[in-house]
Amino acid sequence: MYILTAAIILLLVALTAVLLYLARGGLFSKITVDEREDGPFLLVYKMHTGDYKNIGPVMDKVYYMLRDEYQLETTRGFGLYFDNPKETDKSQLRSLGGCIVDGMTQEQLENRCPGIKESLAVAHFPKSLSVAAEHPYKGMVSIILGVFRVYPRLEAWMRKYNRRSVPVMEIYDTPGRTITYLAAVDVPDAIFENLLNQGA
Repeated sequence: MYILTAAIILLLVALTAVLLYLARGGLFSKITVDEREDGPFLLVYKMHTGDYKNIGPVMDKVYYMLRDEYQLETTRGFGLYFDNPKETDKSQLRSLGGCIVDGMTQEQLENRCPGIKESLAVAHFPKSLSVAAEHPYKGMVSIILGVFRVYPRLEAWMRKYNRRSVPVMEIYDTPGRTITYLAAVDVPDAIFENLLNQGA
């Protein structure tokens, strides 16, 4: 009897710990989807083809290259996801991963970091009307929770208001502890294709 009671207590403690961990990651946070203007952004990135869960190392590589080779600190990372994983094989999923450089134009960045375009793609992402949502950012658990909590709401909102399907950008704001999800519905397809081509 004592062993059974101890096992139940341990199970309850473990479940409570898991629940608290998920709560800290944003499990119970309120998610609001709206439409707003956002950007522009100066993007420095690399392209990735394959499972979206492997984009993290690509983003890290860009961050450390900017920091170590060009002495440029950034506080916002991003992933731009082009394909619906429900419709596209994991091995064929296309994404861009990198950093947002604040406070500089593309010309200023290239002048400060000579040769940067030989190893990294650099592009201007225009100010746009975007379907947007936010989720807390407390590490990997928040990113995983965001996939399951935010995307269904984002997709439902876009269907309801008849918005065109576009790649979704996730912006990871480390100081702000927030993930912002943006579907830039008025950005032409040609701009998204150009971003892909530059990153290839």
